[in-house]
Amino acid sequence: MIGQRSAANLLLLTAGLVIWSSAFVALYAALSVGCAFGWEAVRIGPFSLQRLVLVGLWLVHLGLVAGLVLWMWKRARRSPDGDGLAGFLGRTSLWAGLVALAVTLVNYAPILGLSACL
Repeated sequence: MIGQRSAANLLLLTAGLVIWSSAFVALYAALSVGCAFGWEAVRIGPFSLQRLVLVGLWLVHLGLVAGLVLWMWKRARRSPDGDGLAGFLGRTSLWAGLVALAVTLVNYAPILGLSACL
């Protein structure tokens, strides 16, 4: 049983950064497709379709990482202090998730103001 908890925590250690990398791929693909098909010129209210798609993808990924961090925080609070390696990996996974949340927020924030296509 302890090995299973440790394996789950080990997988959780990378989960936040996997979501961050998913955001990178999705945003880069949407940027490329949007520029190729002229989404920057399509207006939806005060915003371009390109900007709405990019911000939507960013917010979805932020929500996924935030949900993961919240779940890992609750999970870490439930584990006993003397849980050994599983407890250590649980706390480390939480911190790695927080780093992924911060990086997802800061890394992709420029899509809010920078021009999408050259």
